[in-house]
Amino acid sequence: MDQNQCYAFGFEPETDAFAECMMGLHQQRAAAQANSNLYRQAQLAEQNRRREARQDLYKFASLQRSGDPRFPVCGASSDGGMDRRTLTWYGPNCRAR
Repeated sequence: MDQNQCYAFGFEPETDAFAECMMGLHQQRAAAQANSNLYRQAQLAEQNRRREARQDLYKFASLQRSGDPRFPVCGASSDGGMDRRTLTWYGPNCRAR
């Protein structure tokens, strides 16, 4: 495809200009791929940040609901997770044990 593109630009195969055209297209594609990778990394970082913020909110809500009988005790089947520091479960609709 690159060869066709360089030929369409008017460069003759097996010339220095043609080789430079091919190299330029390769460098452009490599730069675009690098930018794409950076964008994906930024998206993943944002997703992780949001997930951690949501977990922190669940932990806070669980601590506030501690002792409130309207909310069930958190467990492995709860929507949330486990705080590995305290080994306690947390979730959006749970109270601490």
